[in-house]
Amino acid sequence: MQFKNTLLSFKKDIVNRSFLDWLKAHTSFLKPLHKYKGDLILNKKHLIFAGKNVKTEEDFNLKIPIKDIIDIYLGFDKVFTGWEDRAYPWNKPLKIVYKDQKQATIYIFANFHHKWWGLRTSDNKKLLKELKGFIDNN
Repeated sequence: MQFKNTLLSFKKDIVNRSFLDWLKAHTSFLKPLHKYKGDLILNKKHLIFAGKNVKTEEDFNLKIPIKDIIDIYLGFDKVFTGWEDRAYPWNKPLKIVYKDQKQATIYIFANFHHKWWGLRTSDNKKLLKELKGFIDNN
């Protein structure tokens, strides 16, 4: 399953965001807070992101084995709060915690797009459902 136009940030990107980053995320037709933009592929074994750093235009790739995913959560938390995104409460990030060298956390907006009158949304509910199915079968 593929999700185009996916936005991704690590926990540290949210914690260390600048005021300008926050301001952009609160402008009506701009995107939620993110550091990377690209395509997300989900299969039975991996969650794969291929894209670019939005500031430096450098390529960025991330491959997470499904078996290494510790937790998934759709919604805001203490790090990515509703305050960080103007589309609160309807456009919630998908938080994925996984084993890396220690533990890492990413926030995703899968297939980010605009709906009625510029309302920002994503396919995070669809990704969550598919991802849970693969985790349960691993």
